[in-house]
Amino acid sequence: MERNFIGFPPNTIRETSVKVKILVNLDNFLAIDKPPDVPSEKILEHLPKQWVSIGLCYPKEIFALDGEISGIFLIAKTKKSAAELRNFHGSQLFTFTFDLLALPSTLDKIITCDLPIAKHSFHHAMVVSHKTGKKSHTDFRFIENVGPYEHWKATTCFPRPHQIRLHAHECGIGIIGENLYASNGINVTKKFLKTPNLKNHWSTQYLPIHLSCLEIDSSQKIKSPLPKKFQSLMKLLLK
Repeated sequence: MERNFIGFPPNTIRETSVKVKILVNLDNFLAIDKPPDVPSEKILEHLPKQWVSIGLCYPKEIFALDGEISGIFLIAKTKKSAAELRNFHGSQLFTFTFDLLALPSTLDKIITCDLPIAKHSFHHAMVVSHKTGKKSHTDFRFIENVGPYEHWKATTCFPRPHQIRLHAHECGIGIIGENLYASNGINVTKKFLKTPNLKNHWSTQYLPIHLSCLEIDSSQKIKSPLPKKFQSLMKLLLK
């Protein structure tokens, strides 16, 4: 019987046990639906032994997915497949599409950002730097209004750390819950939580960025549906 989930015991990738959905299981790689707030390296570190024994003999990540972002995460099964897929990634033969929710704006429906990105010298963050930054490109496309708020898609061939967050901020797209790059980061969902003991409600900590589609060399497309939290937040914003 084909498995649809990978189970992680408590205190591995989270304090509680977690079932991670398998999106695609092929001879050369596994694509899983990474939960938010779980670093991708933690998933590799705590893969259950039975998964190594049934084909994941050399589990390696092909690209890192920021810890706060949910969605498609590829795990190569062998050294050969890891080398091939990393070569595809390095040759920019992958196309990544992210969904995100943002504050109201009067922006154009299609925006392109080519600002180069570098690591911050002292903080765990990225900065725009024309001197030391690496080439980066993101296309943003407005999808729909969610009440007064906005649903966007962001597409890139090579996502660098925090690229979607930083490029969105630089373009004026205020991702809901963004407080690292937005100087006045506001979580709009707090106003919907009338009861004081709900101030630590999940929506006040959630950053709605989800890697929903990955195309590999224009020949294969992997999709991940919007997670429950993303959909629940959309319903909350419609109130």
